[in-house]
Amino acid sequence: MTMNASSAAIAAEIETLRADLRAVKAAIDVMGKPAIAKAAEIEAAIAEGQERYATALADEAEAARTKRLAEFSDISVTVSYPSNADGNLLRANFTIDYTKLSYDYRLREAVPTRHRCNGFTALADDAYEYLVFMRPEAIPADIMALAPGDPRAAFNEYFTGKRRGLFRPAMRVDNWAGIYTAPSAAA
Repeated sequence: MTMNASSAAIAAEIETLRADLRAVKAAIDVMGKPAIAKAAEIEAAIAEGQERYATALADEAEAARTKRLAEFSDISVTVSYPSNADGNLLRANFTIDYTKLSYDYRLREAVPTRHRCNGFTALADDAYEYLVFMRPEAIPADIMALAPGDPRAAFNEYFTGKRRGLFRPAMRVDNWAGIYTAPSAAA
């Protein structure tokens, strides 16, 4: 097996090995110990191939993600509140502006294009991923306060709070201990 093969090439090699294994297993009664040794060798090669296949899939997914996120160059989030709901995340309006490469048919090349959307539910998945993983400093402080230091958890708390209609603060009161504690990872 080659070491830098694509996932499709590795899958083809695994299928070839499986066909060989079926043929060898059919010959075990006739050939005996040499067939058993060859079957064990092929099974080991299949196991090693499956590990390489999983690694190749992960590498291809990471390369595709890197290529997708490389199309973005800027993102900003603006927060506004209605006059009667200052500081209320449930009533907050978010305007997200981002720049992404888009193909221009007149110029026949990809050019940076400004995009705007209102609210995180209208945000494209790639733009959301760029915001959370590449530019977490652009996430509004009100959302990051829900889970300081962890953008994914902060957005999880935000979307859960929007669905429930209330937000659990990052610091909560433990009535049994009478002290303020940070929420645990299991909570």
